[in-house]
Amino acid sequence: MVARVALRWVWGEFVGPEATRANHVLTALTTVAGAVAAPAVARARGAGPKSAAIACLLAVDLSGGVYVNNTRACARWYERRGQGNAAHYAFAALHVHPAVVARLDAGLPGGSARRRVHPAVWAVSQYTYMAAATVAIRRAPARRRTLGVALTAGGLVLDGLLGPSRTAPWFAWTYYPKLLLGHAGASLWSDDELAPH
Repeated sequence: MVARVALRWVWGEFVGPEATRANHVLTALTTVAGAVAAPAVARARGAGPKSAAIACLLAVDLSGGVYVNNTRACARWYERRGQGNAAHYAFAALHVHPAVVARLDAGLPGGSARRRVHPAVWAVSQYTYMAAATVAIRRAPARRRTLGVALTAGGLVLDGLLGPSRTAPWFAWTYYPKLLLGHAGASLWSDDELAPH
């Protein structure tokens, strides 16, 4: 009973208390889809079982997150009163996924040779861009929607310039929309839609 209540509370914190039945279902489905597809892609690209399992865990967070963080319910929850910029910065800071992805790629046979830049440069560039973009969006609330879209697109361009991950080619397409378009910018939603009722 206690475990069920705790799980409901954690899930509610994740999706937002105003989430609809469709939000719950689609969050679960996108999470499962990522959990199935990511290890299959990793294995097809030469990753071992351990690396495929890590790719699965990354995808569980990012594939479900890219959907849910862009829902109205989640956007309203993360923009509620008391959720200041510090909470957004802390959320972004926890997403050290580029370091994990770079490590997975380095573990592939010939993985480092296939990357356009050194894995450490790749990881630092991706993470630094995401963190700086989050700050830029949060410091300009009147332009959050435009910045969220533009800086998400910029992250995808950066990933293309650096060379997409060999193990997780889907990485940038979930990382930036989750964190910039969704969490930092709530870019799909107007100020009126985010305002408390």
